[in-house]
Amino acid sequence: MLRPASKFTLRSNSHLSRWFQCTSTDSQALRQKVSIPTGNSVKPAKESVRKEEKEGQVSQAKGEPVARHAKRNELGVQLLSRQLHSQIFRNVTFPSPEPAFVQIAREHLQIHGLDPSQGSVLPDIGFTLPPLQGSDILEHFYRIGAHAAEPWLGLAESLSSAQLPPRPDDWEIQSGWTKYHFCPDGSSYSEHVPYPMHEGKPEQMLTFDVETMPKYHPYAIMACAASPNAWYSWISPWLIGETQEPQQLIPLGDSTTPKIIIGHNVSYDRGRLLEEYNVEPTKNRFIDTMALHIAVKGISSHQRPAWMKYRKSKETEVAQKEEAVEAVVELMKMVDRRQAEETDARKQEELRRLRQDMEESLPSLQDGTDSETMEAEMTSKRWEDITSANSLADVAKLHCGIVMDKEIRNDFMQLSPEEIRENIIDYLGYCANDVYVTHRVYAEALPSFLKACPHPVSFAGILTMGSSFLPVNEEWEKYLERADAVYREMEEKVKAKLQTLAEDAKALMDLSGNGDKWKSDVWLNQLDWTPKVAGKSRGIYPTEQNTTLQPAESSIMPCESENISGARCTIPTWYSELTSDTFGAKSIERIIPLVLQLSYEGHPLQYNNKERWHFFVDGEVTRMASASNKKSTQILCSRHVLTHIQKGIMKSNNDQLAIDLSKGERGEEARLRILELARSIHETVDFDKFNQDPWLRQLDWTPISLLTTGTSSSPKPKRTIKPPKSTPVKPPPVMWPKWYWDATKPKEGYPPGSLDITVRNRIAPLLLRLSWLGWPLFHSREHGWTFRVPSNANFTTRLSPLVFYDPADNALAESSLHGGFTFYKLPHKDGEKANVGSPLSKNFMKFAQDGTLKSPGDEAKEALDMNAQCSYWISARDRIMNQMVVWQKNGNPMGFGTHPKQETKWGIILPQVITMGTVTRRAIEKTWLTASNAKKNRVGSELKAMVRAPEGYAIVGADVDSEELWISSCMGDAQFGLHGATAIGWMTLEGTKAAGTDLHSKTANILGISRDQAKVFNYSRIYGAGMRHAILLLLQSNAGMLPEQAQKLAENLYASTKGKNTHRNDIFERKFWFGGTESFVFNKLEEIALSDRPQTPALGCGVTYALSKEFLPADFGSDYMPSRINWVVQSSGVDYLHLLIVSMDHLLSKYNIKARYLISVHDELRYLVADEDKYRASLALQIANLWTRSLFAYKLGMDDLPQGVAFFSAVDVDKVLRKEVDMPCVTPSQPIPIPPGESLDITDVLSKTNGGSLWKDGHPMNQDTPCIFEGTLDGYVAPNCLAHRASSAAFLRAQATNDFGEVKGLAQKVYGKKFVGGLGSGGKPRTKIKKTPSRVGNGEGFDWSSTVERILGNETYNDKNYHN
Repeated sequence: MLRPASKFTLRSNSHLSRWFQCTSTDSQALRQKVSIPTGNSVKPAKESVRKEEKEGQVSQAKGEPVARHAKRNELGVQLLSRQLHSQIFRNVTFPSPEPAFVQIAREHLQIHGLDPSQGSVLPDIGFTLPPLQGSDILEHFYRIGAHAAEPWLGLAESLSSAQLPPRPDDWEIQSGWTKYHFCPDGSSYSEHVPYPMHEGKPEQMLTFDVETMPKYHPYAIMACAASPNAWYSWISPWLIGETQEPQQLIPLGDSTTPKIIIGHNVSYDRGRLLEEYNVEPTKNRFIDTMALHIAVKGISSHQRPAWMKYRKSKETEVAQKEEAVEAVVELMKMVDRRQAEETDARKQEELRRLRQDMEESLPSLQDGTDSETMEAEMTSKRWEDITSANSLADVAKLHCGIVMDKEIRNDFMQLSPEEIRENIIDYLGYCANDVYVTHRVYAEALPSFLKACPHPVSFAGILTMGSSFLPVNEEWEKYLERADAVYREMEEKVKAKLQTLAEDAKALMDLSGNGDKWKSDVWLNQLDWTPKVAGKSRGIYPTEQNTTLQPAESSIMPCESENISGARCTIPTWYSELTSDTFGAKSIERIIPLVLQLSYEGHPLQYNNKERWHFFVDGEVTRMASASNKKSTQILCSRHVLTHIQKGIMKSNNDQLAIDLSKGERGEEARLRILELARSIHETVDFDKFNQDPWLRQLDWTPISLLTTGTSSSPKPKRTIKPPKSTPVKPPPVMWPKWYWDATKPKEGYPPGSLDITVRNRIAPLLLRLSWLGWPLFHSREHGWTFRVPSNANFTTRLSPLVFYDPADNALAESSLHGGFTFYKLPHKDGEKANVGSPLSKNFMKFAQDGTLKSPGDEAKEALDMNAQCSYWISARDRIMNQMVVWQKNGNPMGFGTHPKQETKWGIILPQVITMGTVTRRAIEKTWLTASNAKKNRVGSELKAMVRAPEGYAIVGADVDSEELWISSCMGDAQFGLHGATAIGWMTLEGTKAAGTDLHSKTANILGISRDQAKVFNYSRIYGAGMRHAILLLLQSNAGMLPEQAQKLAENLYASTKGKNTHRNDIFERKFWFGGTESFVFNKLEEIALSDRPQTPALGCGVTYALSKEFLPADFGSDYMPSRINWVVQSSGVDYLHLLIVSMDHLLSKYNIKARYLISVHDELRYLVADEDKYRASLALQIANLWTRSLFAYKLGMDDLPQGVAFFSAVDVDKVLRKEVDMPCVTPSQPIPIPPGESLDITDVLSKTNGGSLWKDGHPMNQDTPCIFEGTLDGYVAPNCLAHRASSAAFLRAQATNDFGEVKGLAQKVYGKKFVGGLGSGGKPRTKIKKTPSRVGNGEGFDWSSTVERILGNETYNDKNYHN
């Protein structure tokens, strides 16, 4: 319990009064009479500063500036040097924190074991900074943001308000760009242009879309663009047959002309543009309508399941309305028919009125539900109604009410170029419609985004992030080959072991009935041992003899006595068919091409009934070019074989014979040549390697019994005429257990009977005889993988015993109910409700290493180790292999330059980054932004290191230290107006790993886990995860931990960090946390998240509609509070990144530093920099970080910055892209270490830049204020920077104490009334709006069906019944 403040001062009856009503007199008294407890006392910061100054300077290892005059605040946090402070925080002084605030902070720190006198001592860095572009840091960022955003912001706004000209009625079919002019008089014409241009200059505003055929290549086949001036179409010369080269990039004209290009998922379109593939930066900027939608009306991942469910219910509701309308229409028809037949005038009038009222009710029935429900929905619009999925069709429907038909898109995935070419007009129209709809969406989404994120830095930041690029060299291709080869080798080793285990297990099957050994094996008896007949599909070929013959030397022999009349022999069926009818259809179409061993571009030709003649490339069915992607049965003709052999594309074992047959030769000489070739194959076949021959294994080797005549030099085989009384003995079938039979099912590209077992097969854990804690594994259809324990065993576990209800688990149910066994689920990372799909997944690697999961031999460990090593490559392989690399060629210069002594091949990858891919506005990308760092036991994990700096360049960048943790803690400190005032704030700024006073060490100590593991708990908690998540993490990390233990540890953690929650709104008019190290932080985060218009503190960006208070229910669990807190933290992190980027843009431009934005991954930022400028770029990064941190502090009401966070701990100067410059990036697929780069702290950077000069010649920086600032202040509104500071000491004290009684006492002093009850007793009951289901009626609850039924059934009818 936190000691009351009274213990630190003289006791009085009104001791609570000093936490509020703090007058100037109180403040003066507190300054003079601050009582510090004895023992581990906290010295006032001023005394510690004086002591430092008196005792002398603190020297550092590298000759850093001394800390003799280092500034510290009242809590011992070292602040910026006076030289830096005077340059950044000039012209501003915020009110100092009230003494009561400082006293509360000191006591709060002490109770949590933190001593302000133990703050770190850092170099007192000081140098001349570039001048601010404004009177203060706020104006500075607004101006440089506005400058960086232009001229693209102006172009973007102009395009959003512009009307596009009418779409062309006709499309010109010619390669390259075509411009379509629309004249004011309604006429139109077209012309060929080199790129979109107007009045001789490149178009500066374009809405753009491309179409591709991924089945053939990744390049564009057509594109459409529209500007306010004209429409444009582009057609690839490859599509219309002008060239065989598919690599056709789309030009947009002079890259030095500023352009704004709009598209939906525009990074995909950007990857097809010519000018973007260059080391030199372009002035093209891209805006993604998908990103704009996500930032304004997107949904969080936690909301998606609920939204999907709601959308499905709405679709059902719409379908029901349509059915209701149809039903009423049918009823009207019935009434019409009855009215025509009715002779009674009174009855006719009733039917007429009924028909009229039904007709009048149709519009209301079609438009919506009953009026009560409509009114309820209007007053409480749901968040599900104001958001959508991210596809263009969904976004267009939400923002513009446009319904799109995207079915035609599938044609580009499935059809051939010829088929696309035949209907190219339709496909250009489809592409143009996408452009039109994208512009409509853009016109709605851009103004909404600029309203939600009004600061120009936000707009400028996403522009730069949309221009990332990655240079690679020939090592990229070697990397792909190495990683795939290592993966295949490892996979084959494990497969071979599993195949051996499978063969050994199959051998235990005994068909004699004398007992199967597998029955006594607890693992193998779970397999399906039902006997199955193995036939041709499994590589088993029966014979007439009483044996089972396979293609082996003993079963297929040439005739030994061919000259002896009546001699009996056996030959294969194919040989028999070929000799009996050499030029028959089957021989010509099916047999002779295989005898000729035809191959196309080195790939053996194959035939089956489904695909006809084809071959495989990378496992994909491929056809000859001459087949025009159509199935071919006859290939021995001039169109196919003749043409391809003459061109050298096709090979055979007898080219001349193949050519003659393709020319139509069918004479006796040709027949003898064919038979001689067939005979040589028949007599020389090596049956040990039979299945390895891609041609022989396709022939039918079923033996045929023959009689020879003995008189011909070329014997003609004849089928044996069976004697009527002699019936061959039918051999017994070959029987396999069903599990083995299933594992050998036919697979395209493999010979019949191939055994295919990997670690991903369900039988693999059973063949490996896996056990968990010594107990055998069992698979349940209902519960996934489980383990079985004897009921009388002394076994303690946190897991719940299983009950089986699925009929497929009857054997397990019987064993559980009557067999004396109990079953438990294998623990899953997502909790006990989730099923484990495979115990050989990477999540179980640690359990194999510690012996929890094991097998009798080392097979399980080897299999798990292989799976773990290959897990990254397995999951990322397709994405990595499909990266679109454009290589520099003679006709395609990309700015890499040429070096006579260097033969390096260079290319560029444009990452498909969605600049705002989540509701927090974080960028997402499937490969590069999710790539792991290189790990020595992960195949292919060296991916990022394949990005290389070209000759003469370096990759310069830095990682923001504890970015989002510092931002969060700074929000908590803002309530005091003092850095380090909260426990989490002080630990972040001054805590050290060595002293165990940093956040991660504290958490590790509470939970009894490693510091690295503690990081996961801390960050997930800061992002809004609750106690349940912490329990889950604990159970995952320790398989033997009981739930009660995990619950207790998690409670201790959250009590110590978040504290306790009042769960009532009457005390201080809100629910709040109190008593923990992070209570202040979470109260501030929740205050922002729950406000009417949540905004990030730094740049004032608003939350997406779907997470705003206006549209979310207040019920706990459905208010998505974790997502809203996560938004505050991560969206502020995005602000940080945008501020860094814009600062770099300003500095690179102002000081002519040759550098280009490369990529950013959350808190990492990288630039490609010319070697001569790499240290100036490093200094620019340090200054950008200093400015950015200062802005955050300033906006949170603090006019200074801690020295410990002012600069990056290190700036990396490297030749490859990697997390740390000293990482060797050695992996199973990268055995050679990569040489280290340079890691520079601020003192290193200053020493390499002549004391901190950004000028190229190193002359000193000028501190004078510039006469003219760049950018403008148009739209700038000075914010209230003190808005986050606490209004009274009472609420601060209430958050610091862990005594709820004291909390109530403080509130009573403030509000003058007594608060009773405990935690959670002051809430109000919540009410829910009940929705009335609609009926088949008039839209107001009236049901027509019963009325019509009653009238047509001649029931009594009167006006009263009708209208009621």
